[in-house]
Amino acid sequence: MIGPKDTHEGDVEEPVEATLEVEEEPAAEEPKAEAAPPKAADPRELRIKFLEAQLVERESTLHAYIKAHKKAEAEFEAYKTRQARDKQRAIDQASGKVVARLLDVSDNLERTLQAAQQGGSVEQLTDGVALVSKQFLERLSEMGLERFDPIGQPFDPTTMEALGLVPVSDPAQDNVVMVTLQVGFRLGDQELRPARVQVGKKS
Repeated sequence: MIGPKDTHEGDVEEPVEATLEVEEEPAAEEPKAEAAPPKAADPRELRIKFLEAQLVERESTLHAYIKAHKKAEAEFEAYKTRQARDKQRAIDQASGKVVARLLDVSDNLERTLQAAQQGGSVEQLTDGVALVSKQFLERLSEMGLERFDPIGQPFDPTTMEALGLVPVSDPAQDNVVMVTLQVGFRLGDQELRPARVQVGKKS
C-alpha cells in the first residue's frame, strides 16, 4: 500500500538544513575619554569683569544722584515761586489795609476843598486842613508810625541830618538841635526819614 505521497524510485530526498537563529552579541562600548580638567580662569579677565561690574554699579548710582538732584532743584524752584507769590500777596494785603485806613482822610480832604471852592472863609479852610492833617497823622500812628521832633536834644547823626549850624554862646547848647526844619519818622526800628535840623555850635 502506497502512502499519500508517491515515492518514485530513484528520487533522493534532500536533507533539510536546520536554521538556527544566532543572537548577536552587543558591541563592546568604547571607553569614554576622560574629561579635561577645567581651565584656570585668567586673572586679567576676572579683573576686567570686576571693573565692568563696578562701572555699571557706579553709573547706576550716578544716574540716581542726577535724578534726585533734578528733583530737588525742581522742588526748590517751586518753593521759591511759592515764596515770591506769598510775599507779594502779603505786600498787597498790607498795602490794601494802609489804603483802606487813609480813605476817610481823602474824603475829608475832598470835602475841605469843596467847601473852599463854594466860598468858604479862610478860617474854615484852615480849620478843615488842620483837621485832615490831624486825622492823617492819627491813621499813621495807628499803623505804628512814630513822628519825632528832636529839638533841644543832642545831635544824633543816625537819626538826624544837619542842614546848618547855629552859633551859640552857651556851652550847654553846643552840638544840640536848635531848629527842626523837618520832623523825622520811624516805623518800629526802621528810620523812614531822618529829622532835618540845625545844630548849635559854640562860637
